[in-house]
Amino acid sequence: MTAASLPPDHEDLASAIAELAAMINETKIAAEAGQLVELDLLAMRIAVLCDAVGSLQLDKARLLRSALETLMTELDHLDFALRRRNVDLSLDLQQADRRLRAQLAYGTAPGKEPSKGPGTPGGRK
Repeated sequence: MTAASLPPDHEDLASAIAELAAMINETKIAAEAGQLVELDLLAMRIAVLCDAVGSLQLDKARLLRSALETLMTELDHLDFALRRRNVDLSLDLQQADRRLRAQLAYGTAPGKEPSKGPGTPGGRK
């Protein structure tokens, strides 16, 4: 059932669900682009929406089922994007840690070239 075919008191709720789904999708796109995302506003809007839908009678809430399923799909996509981003960040940190440990082990300061003294292959002519 579309928002246009819902009773008037449900049209606002259906449009709020659609707006929230769009916000979640925009947040997912930002996360995939590597941007930091703020989830507090989404969490608050989801809580308000759940309260509103939870207060409806069952037959009235059923009219919003397809819109809520779309919302759940968007949340699943956001969850996947955030988990993937967390894994990427973790791997980046591990790689940076390994690089720093190697630099410390070989006596080079981070960001500097290793010294080419007479005992190193790079120092021979």
